[in-house]
Amino acid sequence: MMNYAAEYLLKITVRQRDFIGTEQENFCRSLIEKFKSGKHSADELYSIVTDEDVLDTYAENASNKDEEFFWQTFISVLMCIVCAEYHRKGQKYLPEDIESIQADKLDEFFTYLKNYDPEPKECFECFCNTVCL
Repeated sequence: MMNYAAEYLLKITVRQRDFIGTEQENFCRSLIEKFKSGKHSADELYSIVTDEDVLDTYAENASNKDEEFFWQTFISVLMCIVCAEYHRKGQKYLPEDIESIQADKLDEFFTYLKNYDPEPKECFECFCNTVCL
């Protein structure tokens, strides 16, 4: 299921390349590859997303609403993958900023990404309305 999410991120990255630019596209692709590789623990994946605040900076500096939705969606889907990985490994205590993600809704959310391939805005709205507490 998590692979559906990674594939979705790759699709929206390619579709949004005009908004985000080549440097950010390459950055996103490298993150997606790290997530798809299966070589990283949940803690490492979490650190990849949060340590440098690069993604947050990109989101804060978005030049328009479409780009903002892209970054919000990208971060949210990555965090869902991280949460799913924590749960897959049986982790009981999660980092505070992903505690609000409902693990029991993740498979449904990942299936939604696969079946509907939503635009970032719709994906982010679905995430906010169904996955978060």
